[in-house]
Amino acid sequence: MNESRYVVDRTEVGGIETYILRDNTTKAEARIATSLGNNCYCLGIPVNGEWIDLIDPPPDLETLKNEPTRYGNPILFPFPNRIRGGKFSFEGKEYTFDKAPGTPNSIHGLLLNQPYQVKSIDTADSASIACRLNSREFPEIMRQYPLPFEIRITHTLKATTLTLDINIRNTGDSNMPMGFGSHPYFRVPLSSKSTAERCLITVPASKRWELEELLPTGEISNLEEDADFRSGKPLAGKQFDDVLTGVILSDDVSRCVIDDQDAKVRMTLESDAQFRELVVYTPPGRPSICFEPYTCPTDAINLQARDIDAGIIVLEPGAVFSGTIRIIAEGTELEVR
Repeated sequence: MNESRYVVDRTEVGGIETYILRDNTTKAEARIATSLGNNCYCLGIPVNGEWIDLIDPPPDLETLKNEPTRYGNPILFPFPNRIRGGKFSFEGKEYTFDKAPGTPNSIHGLLLNQPYQVKSIDTADSASIACRLNSREFPEIMRQYPLPFEIRITHTLKATTLTLDINIRNTGDSNMPMGFGSHPYFRVPLSSKSTAERCLITVPASKRWELEELLPTGEISNLEEDADFRSGKPLAGKQFDDVLTGVILSDDVSRCVIDDQDAKVRMTLESDAQFRELVVYTPPGRPSICFEPYTCPTDAINLQARDIDAGIIVLEPGAVFSGTIRIIAEGTELEVR
């Protein structure tokens, strides 16, 4: 019997429901913890006899459960990054988000560890899984953000490309302000046989939001030459924790790149035009970098209240936001058909 090219398997890892997407031709594999925020915590490919993790995975899923923003690809909604003081106003109403003990701001939204429901699986032309979350089913979400929504995320693996299609519907009867972000951690260098000096990083942004205590002041400045990575530069010795704007599109997408010249592998993060900001972050003490496509900057809802164009999306009742992000691996040592 011929084995199907595309496979989606359900399993449990440490008691946590996980779905494994495989392409049996390229041997690429993505693992998604649907019950932990629908986090694609592992994406890997074989290259010249070596397994390469493109997405930096957690040591185990218990660690991901306890530290959901530190590994894989956390989904950030209804706002990415921080909200000043955990508070904002919208159309005459006050909203308050929870904050971690001892921290001044709320961070990274409300969905990080929430379980999604699997709605469909497709293996006809790709390995694909569609999951949804209805906020009305979660009192802790509705207490902080009493604006009902349904979010649906479809992960699709084909050859050596993972696509995230995001669909968010306002299911309530009032306007809903929102921002969406993705927070993938990528290995750098991609191969254990490579060095950071031989990894070129490309970031298609020309400006940054000025920050004070990690929150935008509202001012935007041009990037200095040593912080401008539009043409590709080695990552070695560089540290980032920047909210970038002036994102440059080509064919209606922006492209962040890790070009591992020793491994002869090039990883590209593509984001469509909905994502007007990019956060670039290098976690201390780890060989990784985050390229985070955002629809709006940190604390956008409060910037918008000051008449600063921060890209807050307002969905009317029944309206839908849609966006697409792709992670693409290419290289001479990959078997791509």
